[in-house]
Amino acid sequence: MGRRERGQGQFFYTFDLDEVVPADHLVRQIDGVLDLEWVHKELAPYYSHTGRPSIDPVLMIRMLIVGYVFAIRSERGLCSEVQVNLAYRWFCKLGIEDGIPDHSVFSRARHERFRQSDALRRVFEGVVAKCIAAGLVGGEGFSIDASLIKADVDKKKRLPGDQPIAWPRAEEASRAFVSTWLLSMPPTMMRRAAETTTVRTIAATDASRQKRSR
Repeated sequence: MGRRERGQGQFFYTFDLDEVVPADHLVRQIDGVLDLEWVHKELAPYYSHTGRPSIDPVLMIRMLIVGYVFAIRSERGLCSEVQVNLAYRWFCKLGIEDGIPDHSVFSRARHERFRQSDALRRVFEGVVAKCIAAGLVGGEGFSIDASLIKADVDKKKRLPGDQPIAWPRAEEASRAFVSTWLLSMPPTMMRRAAETTTVRTIAATDASRQKRSR
């Protein structure tokens, strides 16, 4: 029967994270389309040139993406998972011996630098723009997740129960949302999104409706 020998531990190790992360792992697919090259330039005015070295904002954004994608609900849990999960370390560009930021840096960054610079919103809009360019967003329907909450509603604004309400059609509402969102996009992102058939169709439909209304 074989038995492992417990001798003196190794002094040196040769280890490559890229070799242990499977080629079909989800983090590789995300990393292939994720572009965060703009982060350092955009956030530079919000960091001081003196004092202790700060945590890399790209690292924090990548860790937050891991938390959102893999449903890690707390920042403490996120730090613990990145500490032990090699695939998460690879995605966050951390070496096997690199330390993990403390959980408290996320709340401070979210309420200070990330909020002031609107960095997380730019990441979100970039993801949506890529989905539009790939044809994954059509503006033909939407879903709502809601909870019923008791509220003290103003009696003067109530409507009788038998009075019909002119709810907008789901298609019109979703198309209006996509159109409004596209108009608020930066010009470069708007040009990319406009190359898709879906976006051109929405834009043409809205334009024809505006002509008819005139």
